Amino acid sequence: MYSLSEKPLISRQQIDERLESLAEEIRGEDFDIILSALTGGFIFTADLCRRIACPKLQIAFIKASSYGNGMESSGKVQISGLESLDIKGKAVLVIDDILDSGRTMLGIKEALLALEPSKVKTCVLLDKPARRAVNIEADYVGFSIGNEFVVGYGLDYANEFRTYPEIWTMRETYGQ
Repeated sequence: MYSLSEKPLISRQQIDERLESLAEEIRGEDFDIILSALTGGFIFTADLCRRIACPKLQIAFIKASSYGNGMESSGKVQISGLESLDIKGKAVLVIDDILDSGRTMLGIKEALLALEPSKVKTCVLLDKPARRAVNIEADYVGFSIGNEFVVGYGLDYANEFRTYPEIWTMRETYGQ
């Protein structure tokens, strides 16, 4: 059984402040389309896009996952939604909630590069470098965290806790 930590790892105020600075960094580039990885990345994407506020920027969604209902990556990336994308010659920014093992982001990036965009860059709310299993780094990172399982602000445990406005760690509770 698992429960939330006693206090948030990253507060709502810290997230808001970092969103402002991330948006400023991203506005410095010329992207045609933001591609949000569902389901975890949707809250982060929405909040970040409102701060970028570029009228020509298109938004699209894909579903990508390697977790299912567990706390560990399965190692197999499943991606849907690419069949309707026309990104040939376009600059794409992929936004996701977390870069953990890197398998999901690497799978997304490889699939997108096959569609011949002019460039693909990546943005994640959380980077967990201690867990990296493949060679990939995000171009834009909200926060770097340790090897902890986190929920809130779009991140979930078995589809729960996504709606919390902060980032919390989960801890195992024995016999409680």
